[in-house]
Amino acid sequence: MTQFLINLTLALVTADLLHNLSESANVRNKVARLSAYINKKSYTEMKMKIDTRAKSYGLSIAGFVVLTGIPLAVLSFINPHGDGALWYAIIVLFISYFGLAVMLDKYHVEIERVTRPFMKSK
Repeated sequence: MTQFLINLTLALVTADLLHNLSESANVRNKVARLSAYINKKSYTEMKMKIDTRAKSYGLSIAGFVVLTGIPLAVLSFINPHGDGALWYAIIVLFISYFGLAVMLDKYHVEIERVTRPFMKSK
């Protein structure tokens, strides 16, 4: 395997971690916004309006390029290989998996608080 493929794989693993954590944080922010609207409380909106699919996909593509490009540049400078590269990938994937699990668990608790008042009794 060439060093570029090792670096690209590690950059993609890093981008996956960053994407998982940022997307789950965004989901939780949407729940906070919904809760504020329901409870008639003020909520500060994001300054950037993502209100079309084109904007959403454009932001996703730009995010992918940035979240992959920066780690690729750093890793190309370091050039990890062998066991070090594998351990890096393993550790980052573990962090990604468990970080996402924790963030989504928090989401489930928060969305339950928002939806519970609307549930019909059996």
